[in-house]
Amino acid sequence: MDNDILNEVIEAEKEIQHCIEDEQAKLRVWLDQVKRKASEAVACEENNDRDLLTRALEDAKGRAEEKARLVVDDAAARSLRIEKLDDGTLTGIILKRMPRILLE
Repeated sequence: MDNDILNEVIEAEKEIQHCIEDEQAKLRVWLDQVKRKASEAVACEENNDRDLLTRALEDAKGRAEEKARLVVDDAAARSLRIEKLDDGTLTGIILKRMPRILLE
């Protein structure tokens, strides 16, 4: 009778060990899936961030180019106006501003 009980205990322990090994295998698979999904999510977010940064940089470049174009256009327009001044008008402007220039 003692042998029967001992055999039953041994069989129960084997069954428990088998269940533990099965659960550990399932857990490893689940952990691998979670790690893979987390890695994919991180990679996706990095790509999204990279895309956002690229678009922000392109937008900033576009705004800077537009601002630079406006500055150049304004400078060109002012230059044309100054070129059209005759010597008398230019001399008058210089004489009018001379005291202020000398004070600086």
